[in-house]
Amino acid sequence: MSADPVLGSYWAVALIALGLIALLALGPRYGKLSWQRKTVLTILRLAIILLVVVALLRPTKLTTVKTPRTSVVIVMVDISRSMQLPNGQGDKSRWQAQQQAIAQIESQLTNLGPDLELRTYQYDSRLQPWEVKNGRLVLPDQPTGDQTDVGTSLFAALVPEQGKRVAAVVLLGDGAQTAFDPQVEVQEAGRKVRDDFAAPLYTVTFGPAGDAAQSRDVAVERLDEQFTVFVKNELLVKGIVRVRGYVQKDIPVELTLEDSTGKKQVIGQRIVRAAEDGKQLEVDFPFTPQQVGHFRLTMTAAQQEGELVAKNNTLSAYLTVLEGGLRVLYLDGEKRFEQKFLRRAINASPDIDLDDRIIDVRGKPRWPIDLSEDLKPTKYDAYILGEVDAAAIGPQQLQILANNVAAGKGLLMIGGRRSFGWGHYRGTPLEAVLPVKFDSVEGSEGLTEAQLNRFFIDGPLPLAPTQPHPITRLASEAQNASAWKKLPPLAWAHRFMEVKTGPGVRVLLQSPAGDPLLVSGEFGRGRVLAFAGESSYRWPMHGFEQEHKRFWRQAILWLVRRDDLDRDDVWIKLDQRRFNPGSRVQITAGARSSTGDAITTATFTTQLILPGGDKQQLRLSLDGEQYVGSVEVKVPGDYAIETVANQEGRKLGSARAEFLVFDRDIELSNPAADPDQMAALAAWTKADGGRPLNPEELPALIAEIKSRPKDYEVRQTKWQLASTAGDAWLFFGVLIGLLGTDWFLRKKWGLV
Repeated sequence: MSADPVLGSYWAVALIALGLIALLALGPRYGKLSWQRKTVLTILRLAIILLVVVALLRPTKLTTVKTPRTSVVIVMVDISRSMQLPNGQGDKSRWQAQQQAIAQIESQLTNLGPDLELRTYQYDSRLQPWEVKNGRLVLPDQPTGDQTDVGTSLFAALVPEQGKRVAAVVLLGDGAQTAFDPQVEVQEAGRKVRDDFAAPLYTVTFGPAGDAAQSRDVAVERLDEQFTVFVKNELLVKGIVRVRGYVQKDIPVELTLEDSTGKKQVIGQRIVRAAEDGKQLEVDFPFTPQQVGHFRLTMTAAQQEGELVAKNNTLSAYLTVLEGGLRVLYLDGEKRFEQKFLRRAINASPDIDLDDRIIDVRGKPRWPIDLSEDLKPTKYDAYILGEVDAAAIGPQQLQILANNVAAGKGLLMIGGRRSFGWGHYRGTPLEAVLPVKFDSVEGSEGLTEAQLNRFFIDGPLPLAPTQPHPITRLASEAQNASAWKKLPPLAWAHRFMEVKTGPGVRVLLQSPAGDPLLVSGEFGRGRVLAFAGESSYRWPMHGFEQEHKRFWRQAILWLVRRDDLDRDDVWIKLDQRRFNPGSRVQITAGARSSTGDAITTATFTTQLILPGGDKQQLRLSLDGEQYVGSVEVKVPGDYAIETVANQEGRKLGSARAEFLVFDRDIELSNPAADPDQMAALAAWTKADGGRPLNPEELPALIAEIKSRPKDYEVRQTKWQLASTAGDAWLFFGVLIGLLGTDWFLRKKWGLV
């Protein structure tokens, strides 16, 4: 019992009590009452003062209640197939050793006592109940789990015990984590035991860690899942071969190519030799495909004597060989908006590969830069020049560039502060290539403002096509002019002082005043474009991204004489091409017009071709500009997804993508147990007593857990005067009763 006085002071209560008593001592006017009646009234008032003092002291009572608390003991056993492997001692398997260990503690576990609750589980790739029947722990005849997921299983065993006290977790198994896609990592499960339960984790490992002789293996461990290359371009296929147990031994590795008809061709052979055990060796095969199509690449390491598992000696990938793609080189003086958005627009075309280089004016002392590799005639199909001064390239390299254009390459120059005449291209080999002429003073130093204004056109500057042309076709012929009017105008443009006359020279875009803004031309066998503006980036920034992509794609195709490509393209994409059994394959498909625009009104008929040739219909749904879907695959083997796109009764095209579901026995691939992982897992709870154990230590452990002092739940209850409705009303009633009695008696005795 204790008190909790008002104002936190006993002195305050004492002063109030003394004041009330002093008022009583002064004496009320009792008149001629008898001393008996005076005594009664005095006692009543003293009782009222006493109640007030008690209320001011606020008496409090704390009650402590201790009740025994039940604790949980969790025991988990491994039922995956790796437990069929040898235990390392005699002919006994790990499964038999685990059964023997359980038999030693079975009676102890089933009789833990009233304060300990037993939770028993089996685990492989998931957690399963472990039945107790008639006091016996019933295990299956043989372990059959295809994978082992220690982390997820341990985590799942702890979830139902959240908020309870866990006395111990006992984990038995070989410690080998073989799950394809574990939801919870082993370390995370260990942290949960420590942080959420402060419980000791005891691990018991069966099976030897293994040495090179026990776990000899050769495996192709890494090979990109898919390759894409243009026909007759060299491809370097690289893989990683891991060698364990075959040190200083020559191991043949072979790469084969298989076409859609099943015909195989050996691309190359290599010999690898590991200088130390467990070494990962890189092996590569250069290959130049000669035909367009879809192929399968398979890298195989020859099976070695004594190798237990050979399924991991082979790894496959998929190769797509495309028709000759386009390569474009883009030279600019800085990373400006036009460069950024133009690069993005061109890279949106899967058949155009753009490389860009920034030639910063701050590097002028080192001009001209070396472009000898970039200007090799076989490297690029077209060139784009932005804000690049002619001096940055140099007259010799400009001559090479002019020769490349004459031989059939494309050239585009766009506006900028160092383009055309302002980039000092007058008098260079490119002056003859471009379809516009330069003024003699253009780009000179010391020009007056009036002279400068001669060479530029102030914006806003709308663009309008002068005639039908593949480059300027943004919509149907009837709607094309309207489509151009909707585009944001250019901020400014170069004023082309004069357009040349000659083969193919035409003004394709002009301003409302008739100023030429896009001029085409020909030089030798090559095509050339001069674009006066440098702010087409305004189009995508104002919502005209598709028009921007289409315009620049058509410009590149025209430059390389592919503007006659008038066909739609249907595609299908898989982010992965190799899957583990039970995986979900995400499918993305779509259709593009000949100008690169996405077609979102198509109907896709898609089917999954299973191993053996059976077919399963799939459904794809529209998501933005593409169609998506998914399917779960369980059986190992070769699969394919085929899709056909139709629009308004017209077939747009079809696409096919192959993929592989692994047929690897991962559970038995590595015969070595992993006691280090089990020890590391137990180490997370070392501060709480967790540790790795040998099987023979289990009986002593269970006895230790049973002999631990009982755990009590301590609960305190607090009572304070008037803290409950019952005693508050009782106190109030007594006080009112005393006051009422005092008033009644004084009334009766004529004092009021």
